[in-house]
Amino acid sequence: MLYAGFWKRTLAYIIDSFILGFVFMIIGLIWGVIQVFGNSMPSPTETSVLTDGLPAIFTMKLLGQTLLNLGISWLYFALMESSKCRATVGKLALGIVVVDEFNQKLSFGRASARYWSKLISYIILWIGFIMTAFTAKKQALHDLIAHTYVVDKRELNYILQMQAERNSHGNV
Repeated sequence: MLYAGFWKRTLAYIIDSFILGFVFMIIGLIWGVIQVFGNSMPSPTETSVLTDGLPAIFTMKLLGQTLLNLGISWLYFALMESSKCRATVGKLALGIVVVDEFNQKLSFGRASARYWSKLISYIILWIGFIMTAFTAKKQALHDLIAHTYVVDKRELNYILQMQAERNSHGNV
């Protein structure tokens, strides 16, 4: 099996980041328009000790926007990687897909576990992502946790086709 290496996966992630960045920008613009036309700015006395004098409503909106962005990212990665495509747009552009240990598409739960376990790699200064360059099957920490592999789509299709032919000849 041809496993996707560090640089190919990094480029796929950059492509996905541009797509998500564009989506977040649109949402941010809509959010801003709603704020301007809603005219819901707090009075200067509405502050929180935790925000060091910033209006509490501002921090709640920022928290809401952050949680919305995180939810959208999770759904983008989990839904795309558990779909028939088996990959995000960035991965598809580079001809790689995510599969389980049986070369099957991921369930939504496994794709979600894969996404959320990336947080560990962020916390440990991206070491979990860098591991991809040094593991035998090019797995990052989140792949090891979720038992997933990122592989070349053409080679996977060839292997699956060979298996299907072998099975059809055995059933005749």
